[in-house]
Amino acid sequence: MLENNGFQVPQGEAGGAGRTTPSPLSLSKLLLFTFVLLITIGAVAQVANFEVGMFITQWLLILPPALWFLKRYKLDFVNFARFKSLDLKFVPTLLLLVVCAWITSMFAASALIGLLMNYGYEPLELIPPPETLGHLFIYYLVIAISAGVCEEVLFRGAIMPSLEKQGYFPALMFSTLLFAFFHGSFINLASIFFLGFIIGVVVIKTGSLLGGILYHFLNNALAVTYLYLANNYNLESHLMLDDYRVLILILLLALAGVFFGLRKLHEQGKGIYIWRGKERWLPRGWLNWAAVIIFLLFVIMASLELLMGFGFLTVV
Repeated sequence: MLENNGFQVPQGEAGGAGRTTPSPLSLSKLLLFTFVLLITIGAVAQVANFEVGMFITQWLLILPPALWFLKRYKLDFVNFARFKSLDLKFVPTLLLLVVCAWITSMFAASALIGLLMNYGYEPLELIPPPETLGHLFIYYLVIAISAGVCEEVLFRGAIMPSLEKQGYFPALMFSTLLFAFFHGSFINLASIFFLGFIIGVVVIKTGSLLGGILYHFLNNALAVTYLYLANNYNLESHLMLDDYRVLILILLLALAGVFFGLRKLHEQGKGIYIWRGKERWLPRGWLNWAAVIIFLLFVIMASLELLMGFGFLTVV
């Protein structure tokens, strides 16, 4: 291994003229640095003003390290990071996947929260619901667009393709795990992992980072729209969400939509096989000191979330 400014560069792994492929340790260091910025400067900024803090977090704390990383390793933003145009044939499939996968994730998170509430857990308001249409529009800007662009450049533009020489599947799994830990929530861990996994599949199958950006944007836009409607129009009662038969029907339709959407995406992305030739679940070198620290930071944040939810810890 050669050491390049604190990042390990595997010898002999070239991905183009003047370009080397970063190692899992290099990527873990990148994310650890960004994670520390998020839980320090980003957290303070969001407490002071949520909307401004979200904007600062995404555009000043998450995106610049990712862009620096791509430039430092001379990684082609077009071919390596897949910043290419998105074939419009994928759009209907992505729309179906977004809606159905979001509904499925909602059920999973709600089931976990319902289980914990039996033991005294009170759900935390992690994102203040938008109260007006103007407020909702701001949320589209700082949550849907900002996260859709900045987080995708980091996770699916820099981290995931850096590992694809070891296979699509290990690269997809490792980048998705880091994505889930990065959000620091136990309650939403499974949902965020599911989101990151599907976005990774979308980017690989479409061959375009714009596919991931569009999916991430639509997912977050759907989430904040639901927050707005639920907060202002008592959406649950109108949708008869207290009827378990309706809930089961919605869940079954959503699961069927996810299955059909992934199958359609597989057919449209001909010649790209994520699971073919899979020799391992995670890339070589995935277990490193930086990745361990990222996991420990996640455990701390998830523990604080649970302690506050169960009333053992109060933030003034």
